[in-house]
Amino acid sequence: MSNKEKKRDLSSLPPEMFAEVIRNCHPKDVAHMRQTCKGAKHFCDSRDVQKSVLQKLDVTQAPNITPYDRLDKLSAEQMASKVAKAVESSDRWQDSGENKGYAEEASLRITPHTQHYHGNSDEWTASMRPRLLPGGRYALLVNGEDLQLWSLEHSTRVWVAEPPHANFRICDTFDFELLQGGKVLIIATKFSNLMDSERFVCVYKFDFASQKGTCVFKCGVPSSFLSPQLMVRGELVMVLFTPQNQIILFNWKKSEAVKLDYHRRVNTASLVENHHIVIVLKAEDEDLKVVAISISSLDGKWTNVRHHSNWAQWKCVKYSFSGENNRDVIRLRLPNQSGGNVWRRILGMHAFTPAWYPKTRTNNPGIAEIFVAAYEKLEDDSQYLLSYRIQLSGHAVGAARRAVAAPDLSLVSEDRAILTQQSRDPLELKYDITNAGRMFARYGPNVYYYELFCKDKQPVGYGQIPGIEDSVFDEENEPMVMSVEPVSSAVLIGSDALLRVARFGS
Repeated sequence: MSNKEKKRDLSSLPPEMFAEVIRNCHPKDVAHMRQTCKGAKHFCDSRDVQKSVLQKLDVTQAPNITPYDRLDKLSAEQMASKVAKAVESSDRWQDSGENKGYAEEASLRITPHTQHYHGNSDEWTASMRPRLLPGGRYALLVNGEDLQLWSLEHSTRVWVAEPPHANFRICDTFDFELLQGGKVLIIATKFSNLMDSERFVCVYKFDFASQKGTCVFKCGVPSSFLSPQLMVRGELVMVLFTPQNQIILFNWKKSEAVKLDYHRRVNTASLVENHHIVIVLKAEDEDLKVVAISISSLDGKWTNVRHHSNWAQWKCVKYSFSGENNRDVIRLRLPNQSGGNVWRRILGMHAFTPAWYPKTRTNNPGIAEIFVAAYEKLEDDSQYLLSYRIQLSGHAVGAARRAVAAPDLSLVSEDRAILTQQSRDPLELKYDITNAGRMFARYGPNVYYYELFCKDKQPVGYGQIPGIEDSVFDEENEPMVMSVEPVSSAVLIGSDALLRVARFGS
């Protein structure tokens, strides 16, 4: 039989063409193809192919790649492992049934501190609010009055934040970001004393090599009836005051601040991502709006807080957000199925710039994914979970590549799912959203799991928390979901004495 008469298969293709075929296959198909023969395995295991497969993963299959992971530093084996685990996790959530199971990965016992009212003899033990750092080796938490960093590997406390003032010692909210390839931790905090009309926003810089942290910025801010939301991204710290519908944005490196005011708006969520401020708010007709404000549009509007410490004198930019479906404004309008009155409420918001997405331009800061979850109730008392996926892009310009032109918002998907009746009002639960579009909430001994961007009844499953009858957990000290690490979907379940890192659906 001549060579021309031989049966042709993929392995007979030129290497470049064979590699191109593999690059366009689904990750599952690549895994199956590499098992067919040595030649296919050789091509499938190449770094270029694995990188291409990794970059094709959708957010619903978000791999465990931290913001400081660089794809050019990952080997082909590491990429293949991350792809396989991401696909396996996605399939498991879809196929494992209602009960998602529970797997504990680490635990940490902590002696709780007692928190005091200054000037008052009353005292109580405050609940910890832990956050797991990407990578799972460290956790930040508030213990009593103190903000503390703990090592889960060694079960030791490695750092305690020094309060900005002797009378402002109570840390009541914080956020963080890892920079410089995960070598440096930037922490933004708000301190109060419960008896004063002023609060302090502080920024700390913790170096993992030296195991030392220092305060690099502090500034007074007005008090708020509700604890304001706080977020840090790079050199920017955003403080959202919900009752006042006002944002204070700090550049902690330059010691500058600017106020953003948007009147007559309620139920607002906001964050900083991809050189933009992104705000979700409820309009008068119960529709939701997403607004993006480029940081570069605030040039010339900042106030130096070292020279002007009185926040009432800082420059203020006012917005009306009256636009309709422009590049920087999107109105989220899922049709009202009943035709009657509808009531909506924002449950949660999450944004991140996928580290595995390909960069089309060297000066492109990347495409940011924005997830919005909302609650809807109709006149007949039926309840729904609304989920929206939005993408934000902006072209970085300038020598430092920090200024960004007009933002470009696009609605990728919007879904409505029936929300089953629960014994507790859904609005009373705390929700955390992950990079894979999974949302968690705890009620009783269970952690409920919600799947965004689908039409299945919600929640789609649950996982039971073991150890309720453990002596550590009494009726007043019941374990509860405190936070979810969005990259790995690891859930932190804590009490005043015990902190657990767990995973559901494993």
